[in-house]
Amino acid sequence: MNKVILVCEGLHNRAGIERMTVDLANLLSDEYEVMIVVIDPFSYETCPFKINKKVKVVSLNTSFKKSFKNFNVPIIKALRKIFKEERPKAVITVATPLVRLTAPACFGLKIRNIAWEHFNIYAGTKMGTLFKTVAPWFVKNTVVLTKEDEKDYRVNYAPRVLTIPNFTNIGENTPSNCEKKVVLAVGRHAPQKGFDMLIKAWAKTDAPDWKLRIVGSGDDKEKNEQLAKDLGVRDRIEFVEAHPNIVREFQNASCFVLSSRFEGLVLVLIEAKMMGLPCISFNCPNSPKEVIHDGKDGWLVPKEDIDALAKEMTLRLSDLDALKKAGEEGRKDASERYSPDAVKNEWINLIDKK
Repeated sequence: MNKVILVCEGLHNRAGIERMTVDLANLLSDEYEVMIVVIDPFSYETCPFKINKKVKVVSLNTSFKKSFKNFNVPIIKALRKIFKEERPKAVITVATPLVRLTAPACFGLKIRNIAWEHFNIYAGTKMGTLFKTVAPWFVKNTVVLTKEDEKDYRVNYAPRVLTIPNFTNIGENTPSNCEKKVVLAVGRHAPQKGFDMLIKAWAKTDAPDWKLRIVGSGDDKEKNEQLAKDLGVRDRIEFVEAHPNIVREFQNASCFVLSSRFEGLVLVLIEAKMMGLPCISFNCPNSPKEVIHDGKDGWLVPKEDIDALAKEMTLRLSDLDALKKAGEEGRKDASERYSPDAVKNEWINLIDKK
């Protein structure tokens, strides 16, 4: 059986990239011998995700120095040693910054090095954008999550870029019946997620008896709670720490809202659709417009337009029956496009490509 190695920075945070790393490793373990190489310290006890017993995890027990002044030579040597011993058919480099490590580690070993980027090319710093443009020249393929991302990479002359979306099996659970007056938002309390804008929009939303429930942890949580108090809506918002039972959160809501300033492919948006929730979202770069069929299974508003978001929530939350119908459409669509089986075949075709 051929081997596949995924290289990632860490598996200790309850975040989308870490979760998808584990999910993809588990998914591919029926077809390949799969190993995850983690740069940071790792323990199964602290990992928030369930790793299939067939997947081997190896930790380098160190840290990735992101400064371009640091060449991370010890990490490169450790990776090359593993690659020489294991001789994988493919290495999947989770996030393009790690190409700085895997490209030299793979050099001359005839291994298909696949970079897997989860953010759009313009997210973050200008230096980050430059590196994401250059990295594809040093790997066999670069996988991005949306067609819009692929287009942006090609505009910047990045070669051998293709789109494979994320997937989720959350649709195996009983969906929401869209009967509770709860609007759900999920994510880290960080500037990217735009909860500050969501709270400001909620203060302008006319939705009697509705609650906004924000599930997530992060450095900005206290600041966002204070903002809610300052705007007089603290009693209309529930702030909940991140926890593993996200299925329950979807089941107890009737609408999902995304207020991000930018995203890759928003996994939680796909999960919300699979759990039968209609979605209201800023049309931020790059994925909401690919995930949501505007007016059918959700609604898009101009990015960072707080008044437009408040207006849309006021309008949509006034009709539970319409929300339920949109949620049913979303569940059907997401199940067809983002199921594990559909995405698994795309990865197998890439890994086994001659």
